[in-house]
Amino acid sequence: MPSIDEPVPAAASVVLNTDDSAQRARRAKLSVWDKSIYGTGEMINGLATTGLTYLAFFYLTAVCGMSGTTAGMITFITLLVDSVADPLIGLISDNTRSRLGRRHPYMFASAVPLALSFGLVFALPAGLTGWDLFVYVTVLTLILRVCLSLYYLPYLAIGAEISDDYYERSSIVGYRLFFWSISAFTCLYIGLGGLNANSAVLLQRANYVRFGWICAACLLVVGFTAAFGTLRHIPRLNRPHQRAGRPVAQLIRELREIFHNRSFVSLFLTCLIFFVAQGTAAVLALDANRYFWHLPASINQSVLLVLVLSPIFGLPIARLLQNRLEKRTFAIGGALLFCLCQFYPPVLRIYGLLSVSLDFLSTLLVVNAAVSGIGLVICGIGFQSMMADAADHHEYLFGARREAMFLSGLTFSVKSASGLGSLIGGVALDAIHFPADIARRGLNPHLRLSTVHGLGWVSGPLPAAITALSALAMLGYQLNQEKYRVIKQALSERRKTSGAGQAEIE
Repeated sequence: MPSIDEPVPAAASVVLNTDDSAQRARRAKLSVWDKSIYGTGEMINGLATTGLTYLAFFYLTAVCGMSGTTAGMITFITLLVDSVADPLIGLISDNTRSRLGRRHPYMFASAVPLALSFGLVFALPAGLTGWDLFVYVTVLTLILRVCLSLYYLPYLAIGAEISDDYYERSSIVGYRLFFWSISAFTCLYIGLGGLNANSAVLLQRANYVRFGWICAACLLVVGFTAAFGTLRHIPRLNRPHQRAGRPVAQLIRELREIFHNRSFVSLFLTCLIFFVAQGTAAVLALDANRYFWHLPASINQSVLLVLVLSPIFGLPIARLLQNRLEKRTFAIGGALLFCLCQFYPPVLRIYGLLSVSLDFLSTLLVVNAAVSGIGLVICGIGFQSMMADAADHHEYLFGARREAMFLSGLTFSVKSASGLGSLIGGVALDAIHFPADIARRGLNPHLRLSTVHGLGWVSGPLPAAITALSALAMLGYQLNQEKYRVIKQALSERRKTSGAGQAEIE
């Protein structure tokens, strides 16, 4: 494995993009309007993944009668297949040549099937049961996830290419996370009943049909808004670096390259560990709020909505920290704050150290959700900005711009780990003898104390402990502001001379 401070000698033989106008454009600051239009594309991811993560599992188990293991298996299978497809999508996008560049054709092509499949996932025919239901949901969800990747991977690559400025990249990520919070809030607000939130809403099939098609319409609007709105930035983006060889051999070669990048390996492991944990926590969130915490529908809604909306209030804090700390430092700090908030409330409740007063519990959980959301956005901004810097480091080492391929490696870890986490969550529900099709047992079903406590452990402390390990994985990321400055200087000089005179990071 090459050292982080040592370029690969073969990199000099690769023909680099020497478009001076594009390079100058990437050094220019983006306007608030430009970053906002780009940021709307994140709503595609926010709407789709929030619906699938927080609502689909509960819908399939509590309303449609699937066992937790079967519902978890659907998520695991579809995310595993999708994650394997990601590197191929990244390779194709990186090497596409068209009048719309190498990113936009896939954003335009995937928007309609993405929206349609989302609506159908939440409008399942009532007569489908057993194997037929399993196959139907698996196929629909797989179409949905692949279409989401076809849109989202090129979209992310635009964000990594659109600016070369160290701090501007963190700002771009901040805009994306702002729109993610808005879309996740919208998704949960509609799905949990809006102003008419009550316990019955989550157990009625017709409400999921309405939710699915409203979100599908939103997906169409924001998908085309971001695609059309970023067309003007095509001249800022890097041109493809074509390589000889068959597609399969090229895919293998480029996968080998990105896993020889120490920065990438650290981020890959961080994602893998984090999303195994949070895949488990997310699919159990509604069950935990209702049957462990015994929250009424309005408080259940408030906790989840505050969790996804509070990152907006963490943006100024992250902006302040990024000017004073290295990205890795505040990303690790945010992750540990998030872990703490996820860990302590269930433990205190299980051991009888929390007041049983509903007012006290409600206030504690809402405040805790707000703090954990702030920790999450601090971690997210640092991590995703590190990811864009590591893509530049990849060009420094290997002489080629592979943003989508690089990002697809990370999304592979995210999706495969989330799928595994969802499967763990489903198996855990069955292991603690949590009843399937709980909607038929009424609004207040009787559960054994061991089942309730088991739900508390697997939905909070267990994911938190695993997430803490992801913070340790980030310690392997070695890029800092000074090293990044030297990398950018070396790349600038290399582009001017078409590969001559590489600089070395001290």
